[in-house]
Amino acid sequence: EYERTAYDYPEHEKSAAAGYAAIYAHREHEKAATGEEQSAVQRAAVESTLRFVAKFPKHEHAAAVLGAAVDDLYEMKEFDRAIATGHQLIDSYPDAQPAIRRSAWTVVAHSSFETSAYPQAEQAYTQVLEMTPAEDASRKGLVDNLAASIYKQGEQANAAQDYRAAADHFLRVAKAAPTSTIRPAAEYDAGAALMRLQDWAAAASVLDAFRKAYPEHELNREATKQIAFVKREQGELSGAAAEYERVAAESSDPELQREALLEAGDLYEKSKATDRALAAYLAYVGQFPEPVEPAVETRWKIAGMYAATHDEVAYRGQLRQIVDIDARAGGQRAARVRFVAAQSALVLAQDLYRAFGDVKLTQPFERSLKEKQKRMNAALEAFGALVDYEVGEVTAAATFYMAEVYGDFSRAMLESERPGDLSAAELSEYESTLEGEAFPFEEKAIALHEKNLELLGSGVYNAWIDKSLARLAELSPGRYAKAEASSGWISSIDSYAYRAPVAPAPAQPAPAAQPTAPAEVAQPAVPAEGAEPAAAPDLADPGDPPMAER
Repeated sequence: EYERTAYDYPEHEKSAAAGYAAIYAHREHEKAATGEEQSAVQRAAVESTLRFVAKFPKHEHAAAVLGAAVDDLYEMKEFDRAIATGHQLIDSYPDAQPAIRRSAWTVVAHSSFETSAYPQAEQAYTQVLEMTPAEDASRKGLVDNLAASIYKQGEQANAAQDYRAAADHFLRVAKAAPTSTIRPAAEYDAGAALMRLQDWAAAASVLDAFRKAYPEHELNREATKQIAFVKREQGELSGAAAEYERVAAESSDPELQREALLEAGDLYEKSKATDRALAAYLAYVGQFPEPVEPAVETRWKIAGMYAATHDEVAYRGQLRQIVDIDARAGGQRAARVRFVAAQSALVLAQDLYRAFGDVKLTQPFERSLKEKQKRMNAALEAFGALVDYEVGEVTAAATFYMAEVYGDFSRAMLESERPGDLSAAELSEYESTLEGEAFPFEEKAIALHEKNLELLGSGVYNAWIDKSLARLAELSPGRYAKAEASSGWISSIDSYAYRAPVAPAPAQPAPAAQPTAPAEVAQPAVPAEGAEPAAAPDLADPGDPPMAER
């Protein structure tokens, strides 16, 4: 009835009052209504209000009732109408009570955010904050909403792959809403956007500032990882390595710790910071003895670094640990682990070979002979054990060295110190005896060098076979004639001609004499006759610890 009076008759002095009374009636009805009826009454109140304001814009209560309608439209989730009606109030009633205008701006802000109109939301929240006292309890939430509106613009720019704009939006949060809870995440994301632009300097600056400003933030460790990556891309290898060390120290993820320590060591190596690289690698093997393969590979690097600085004790200490780890590796004994252990064991066996060579056969002969034999057996045992690694390169080296042990022993006997009290006849007999005792050892040396040649038939060729060929040309020139000089690696097996003897020379019995050769000498473990040698992995890089003749 009020609405008919207000709008269905020509305007009269009671029209505005009737229109206002209609709104009041709807509001009173709304208070008593429930459920679906309440929603219908609320909608009717809004429509009545909009009709009233359109008909009587100058009414003293027009701004107030329009403000209530704006609130209802937002509550009803009619966000577009809420925005339009809110702006209608703001534009039409500049002198309305501040609370009414503030409420309208708030609805415009919230509705704009809900419809992803984030620039408009930012503008509206800015207006609301200008009208909100500093001590108002709602201010903190409004600041966060303003920050979220700006942050969302950054997300939209990211989605459009406009990373420069994204970074700018994220960085604006700190200026527009410095106390907002979202500010740390915005600054981190600014750094990430700059990384996508490969603006490394700016990214490093932003991320470092974030890390310093928010040491307890959940993204702090992620920032360290990103800074490490940025510094590496900038070519700041040592700085990047330090960041990766920090990642390893801060992380609780073992896999990440492992990767970070290895990356730190590698970057320190590349930046020539050898001491720090060594420290990183030592930390790795100390913390992560497993998985076995990367641990052994890292010890191999450590050994190489010690070798480069001539720290022989530490170098060999690492080699021994590699050999021991390989022996206990069980199911983790991968081909690379076995290869590195074989190389390490070869170097250690070479030490025994040198120790054997250091002993000269002097008078009193029996005493020096006993020590020589002891060291000979130790060397032969060590080289024989190398065959079990089934690494072709190392098997050839072991065979070569076992042959050299026998050859060296033969020469040592022939060059041994003679007793000083022998007559000419006795000396002649003594030397004849020495030659007879030494000859079988030379024959063993030849047989072992020839064993290396058998590998050629299986397509295996390496420096150790080349050495055996060269040694055979010296020991048995009548059977092995070298056609041309070799520079270490012969170009073709055809450069050697094998000459079979016309007839085997009869064995000469050795006359009894004063010197006595060892009764038992450790026999070499060599591949069985006709056995296929194990395929060897690729040799270690030139920078790895030297395999032989260090």
